[in-house]
Amino acid sequence: MSTVIARRIASTPVRTASQTWELIVDLLAPSSDSDARRELEMAAGAACSSISSEATKDAPIVIWGAGPRVRVYCVFDDDAITGDRVNEAMLSRCPTDGDWSMSIPCLPEDIDWSKKKLASVSSRITARSRDDDVDGDDSSESTASGLSVNVEEFMQS
Repeated sequence: MSTVIARRIASTPVRTASQTWELIVDLLAPSSDSDARRELEMAAGAACSSISSEATKDAPIVIWGAGPRVRVYCVFDDDAITGDRVNEAMLSRCPTDGDWSMSIPCLPEDIDWSKKKLASVSSRITARSRDDDVDGDDSSESTASGLSVNVEEFMQS
C-alpha cells in the first residue's frame, strides 16, 4: 500500500484561483529555480481553470513519483474563510524531486481543452475528469504484504 499525504488549501473567497495555484506550486516545488517549478508554473492556465470551477473540491490534484502520493484538495466558501478542514503545512519531502507525474481534475466539459493545454506545456502533468480515478490509484483496494481485498466480494457478505 502506498503512503498518501493530503493537503487542503483555502481558495475562494480567501484567495483567487491563481493565488491558490501559486501556494500549491510553493508546496510541491519549493525551490524557485527548479525545473519542476517552471513546469508547474506553465500549467497555471489549466490548473486555475480547475480550481475556479471547484473541480478540486472533491477530486484532488494528485502527484506521485518516488515518494508518497500527494493529494491536494481546495477548500471553498465558508470553510475557506473559517479554515475548517484546511491544512496548508509544508511537506517533509519534495514530491517533484526525481521522476514525478501529476493529474489535475477538470469538469467534464473542460477536459478536452485542459488535456490539450497541458500537453503543450508538460509531459508530466495531465488532466482527467473529476469523475475519473487516477491511473494506478489504489484507493479502492487495500494491499499489504502481498494480500489484497476484493471490495466487491467483501461488500456482498
